[in-house]
Amino acid sequence: MAFATFTRPDGTPVSINTAEVLSLTPVPPDGPLAGPLTVGTRIAFKNGKHQDVKELVAAVEKKLNAAG
Repeated sequence: MAFATFTRPDGTPVSINTAEVLSLTPVPPDGPLAGPLTVGTRIAFKNGKHQDVKELVAAVEKKLNAAG
């Protein structure tokens, strides 16, 4: 199992299991799907949940690929 570490909206670190990632999208800046961030990445997981992180999509992709 490979993990990559990112920054949650509250500034704390979160480790993501790269094998569980389903998709990456920019966080929705407004509307019913908006979260606490207006800029960042929404990481969707195979179990149907998601995690918003402060890093932009390109940075998240790069970290996930480097982790494995």
